Amino acid sequence: MPALEMFPLMSRRRFPRFFTALGAFALACTSLTGAVVTSAVSPQVAGATVTTHTPVMGPNLLNAAQLARWFNAMHGAPPNVPSVHNNVTLLAQIFIDQGHVEGVRGDLAFVQSILETGWFSYQGSQVPPDSNNFAGMNAYDGRKGLPNCAHGDAAPSRCFPSPKIGALTQMQLLRSYADATSSHLPHRLTSAPSDRVGAAPIWEYFGGHNCPCGKLIWASAVDYGIRIIKLYSQALVYNGVNAACVPYAPGNNAKNSGNGYWVATDKSHIYSFGTAHYYGDPASIHLNQPLINGESLSTGKGYWLLALDGGVFSFGAARFHGSTGAMHLNQPINGMERTPHDGGYWLVAFDGGIFTFGTARFYGSTGAMRLNQPVLGMERTASGKGYWLFARDGGIFSFGDAQFYGSLGAKHLATPIVAMQRTPTGRGYWMLSQGGHVFAFGDAKRFGDIGGCSNYGGANRLLVSPTGKGYWIATADGSVISFGDAKRLGFPVSIDGHPVALMRAG
Repeated sequence: MPALEMFPLMSRRRFPRFFTALGAFALACTSLTGAVVTSAVSPQVAGATVTTHTPVMGPNLLNAAQLARWFNAMHGAPPNVPSVHNNVTLLAQIFIDQGHVEGVRGDLAFVQSILETGWFSYQGSQVPPDSNNFAGMNAYDGRKGLPNCAHGDAAPSRCFPSPKIGALTQMQLLRSYADATSSHLPHRLTSAPSDRVGAAPIWEYFGGHNCPCGKLIWASAVDYGIRIIKLYSQALVYNGVNAACVPYAPGNNAKNSGNGYWVATDKSHIYSFGTAHYYGDPASIHLNQPLINGESLSTGKGYWLLALDGGVFSFGAARFHGSTGAMHLNQPINGMERTPHDGGYWLVAFDGGIFTFGTARFYGSTGAMRLNQPVLGMERTASGKGYWLFARDGGIFSFGDAQFYGSLGAKHLATPIVAMQRTPTGRGYWMLSQGGHVFAFGDAKRFGDIGGCSNYGGANRLLVSPTGKGYWIATADGSVISFGDAKRLGFPVSIDGHPVALMRAG
C-alpha cells in the first residue's frame, strides 16, 4: 500500500444545534461514486454541478470488519473510546447499525468521525474521549474545551450517554441535512437548522461554501466533505475495490509523468490543473455552436478551442490561422490537430473532410467516401507529414506517412469510439470507447481503463502522458483518471458542461 495522508482534526465553526431530547439512493460496488479533488480551478462557474455525487443516504459499501482492518493498518493505535473498551470493530459496527436505522451510510459516517476526532484520538479537541461524540456535534469555534463528561456540559451538550446514542444522533443529523422528509418524523434527537434541512443530499456539499444552497452545512472548512470522501476512497481501495472506479483513490508516487493539463467543456469553460495556466475561455461570448474540441500548443503556453461550426478561438500564445466558421459545410466540424511546431492546424468534419490552415498540409481525406460511421476526430503523425482519421465504429483511415496498425471497424462495439491518441514514436495508437475501454495498436501498451466502472457516466477524452507510458481519461462527469505513469493532477470540484477536450500543458 502507498503511504496515505493522515488528516488532522478539523478546524471549524458550526451553528449550534438544538436537541429536543436525548434518551434514496442505492449505491453498488459496480457503480461507486467517488471523490473530487481540492485543487483550485479557474474559473469558478456559477451553476456548475459537482463532478461526482456521493450520497449521504443509502447502503454501505464496507462492513465493520473491513473498516476495522483498514483503520488498524493505517493508524496502528486503538481508538480512545472507553465506552467500547477501545474496540474499533465494535465501534464500527455501532456506526453500521445506527446508520441502518436512519438509512444513512454508516461506513462513510465512521470515516467522517475519523476526520473529526483525529482517528478517535481526540488530541487537541474540545470534545473529550468519554463524550461518545464522534463528529464534533455542538463543538463550534470559540467554545471552551471540555476535559471530560463526568460532570456534564453546558447546553447545548457535547456529551452523550452511550456510543449508540452518540452515533444515532450523528446519523439523524446527517439525514436531516440530506433528507427533507426527515423534518416530519417524530421523536428526533436532533435536526439541522430549518433552512438547511434536505439541502445537502451528497457529501460534496458539506464544507465551507460548497453547498449550492449558499448555506454552511457541517463545517466551515472548504472541501470538508471532499476530504471525507478522499479518506473513504482509501478505505475502499484498501479493501479491494477497483481503484480505477474510485476517482479519489490513493495515488502512486511512481506516477510522475506530466505537469499539467486543461479540461475544456461544451459550455465554453476551461479548467486548469498542475502547471497549466489559465489563458481564458469564450464563456462570456455567445457562440453560434458549442465547443466540440481543442488543442494546446507544444510549449504549453496557450490553446485553441474548436466549435462545432469550425470556429476557432485562440488563447495565450496560440495564433489564429483561420477557421471554417463562415463557410457553408457539408458536415459539421468535430476535431482538430495542430502541426508539430504550432504553425498551423487541421480541422476534420464528420464526413472526414479535411481543412488546412497555416503550415498544415493536405494529405487526403474521406470526404468523397461512403462511410459506415461518421469520422469523430483525427491524430497527426510524429513528423506532421500525415494523419489518421478515426470513425465512430473504430475504423481507421491513414494518410501521408501515417501507417495503419489496426482498427476496430470489423468488431461489434458496445459503445462508440470517442477519442484517439498516438504513441510518442507514432508507431502505434490508442482508441477510447464511450464505455471507458482503451484499445491499443502497434507499439501502444494498455495501462488500464474505466471499462468496468459505471459511476462516471462514460468516457469522453483520452490524453497520453509525455513518456507514452501512461494516459489520462476524462469522464462524462468531469473526473480525470490517471493510468500508468500519468501523474495525478486533479479534476474540477464542480464543472459546467461535459468535457470536450483534455489538453496537455507539459
